[in-house]
Amino acid sequence: MKRNSPYNTFSMYKIPLLLLAILVFSSVQKPVDTFKPVAVIELFTSEGCSSCPPADKLLAKTVSSGNKSVFALSFHVDYWNRLGWKDSFSTAQFSERQNMYVSAMHINGAYTPQMIVNGATEFVGSDALLLNAALTKSLNTKSEAGFTNLSLLNTGKSLTVNYSLDGDYNNSQIHFALITLHTFTAVKSGENGGHILEHTNVVRQFLSSAAASSGHIIFDNISGYNASNTAVVAYVQKRNNLQIVTAAMAKLVAP
Repeated sequence: MKRNSPYNTFSMYKIPLLLLAILVFSSVQKPVDTFKPVAVIELFTSEGCSSCPPADKLLAKTVSSGNKSVFALSFHVDYWNRLGWKDSFSTAQFSERQNMYVSAMHINGAYTPQMIVNGATEFVGSDALLLNAALTKSLNTKSEAGFTNLSLLNTGKSLTVNYSLDGDYNNSQIHFALITLHTFTAVKSGENGGHILEHTNVVRQFLSSAAASSGHIIFDNISGYNASNTAVVAYVQKRNNLQIVTAAMAKLVAP
């Protein structure tokens, strides 16, 4: 009977074992640059605050730079409404979101204008130097996940947002911000009375859900929105440290 030599036995198993190791490694190890870094700017502002227009302008300037890895959102808080002018874009929900950051970051209290970048860095929202530093840091930090799809289905009365995710999105939420891209307000009273204020990427509706590989959410009551001036920004945020790891934007089209 012919026996395999030790060399032949090794050769017989060497290639399959190497292939198996490569396949297993490939299935769990993503290339380090698979997911592009992003920067999500959340500006907390109010039409009733005289310090806010410079921050609104800085946000608009940042958007106009055209960097597709930067996503800007303008959240109008409601705690200025009692001081002479009711901001029609403000909601208690947005004030509560700011207070979440105040608590997590151990800030003395909420203030406007405040910018928060990627859920990690906060500063006065009109400070261009600090914004540029935060953007540079965020855009040089590897992302852990990425959207493979973000699409909108507009019926004219409601908007369905479909998404797909890849990467590490465990213990995370996906936030969906329905935004008006550009708008103006003629403020008639309060600290900005007599001024026309320009706004960029104003959050009009805000929904959240647990992150999953795919899913959808529905915005109701969108009949009053101008499709050419409306978009959705979706972003994934860790529950434990509030770090934002990826984002995507899709613009609305007429049904």
